[in-house]
Amino acid sequence: GEVTPCSDDLNRACTNIASLRGDAVSMLAMIADNGIFFETKKDFADCIVTGFMKLNGQTVGAVANSGKVDTICAKGADKAADFIKFCDAFNIPVLTLANVKGFSRNECQEKRLPKAAAKLATAYAQATVPKVTVVTGTAYGSCYVLMGSKAIGADFVYAWPDSEIGMMDAKQAARILTDSDDAAEIRKTAAEYSDLQQNVKSAAMRGYVDTIIEDADTRKYVIGAFEMLYTKRENRPSKKHGTI
Repeated sequence: GEVTPCSDDLNRACTNIASLRGDAVSMLAMIADNGIFFETKKDFADCIVTGFMKLNGQTVGAVANSGKVDTICAKGADKAADFIKFCDAFNIPVLTLANVKGFSRNECQEKRLPKAAAKLATAYAQATVPKVTVVTGTAYGSCYVLMGSKAIGADFVYAWPDSEIGMMDAKQAARILTDSDDAAEIRKTAAEYSDLQQNVKSAAMRGYVDTIIEDADTRKYVIGAFEMLYTKRENRPSKKHGTI
């Protein structure tokens, strides 16, 4: 995309952005130059938000869990995958805001989600443009892997201090680990599991997260990351393309 002069403060604080976790469109607008975010496919798959913004004058595509629901459905995965492929085709960097607990569950989703999820993973993995992810809330299991994780090729992953990254919800894990109906024991085990497995510092120690950042500093860090990645080139083995 064309780079235009930026009149907005590159270090502008995103004050109280964490209070907007339920509204990804507003979060993206707060991060964007001059508060302008152009949403695409607004009325299709409300679990995922896609759209365009400028960051230091550079056009960036954004993919985010909407915050309205904490799951991904098959249509949402398709929407995100198609958007990422479009950005990659036109050499537009991709910003991802991850805040997701799981997949939508019903009979229809059971049939459609595996292929849609694979399509999304493939889109992220094959895209050679700069990819930056911010974990803004919860990031659980294979859903998080799909939302622009290091595992599928993110160049930088940042996380807010109170975000949670792990395999599953602590209470669910505690029920499996304790195999007990005792509420006190489940609570105790859940607290221990959360502290050990979901603490964002643990994720950083394991290399899932590059840097833990204050939510107010999100714009500054994201712009810095894309600046560093401006000349990114990926030399891939010569092959054709995925078949998903």
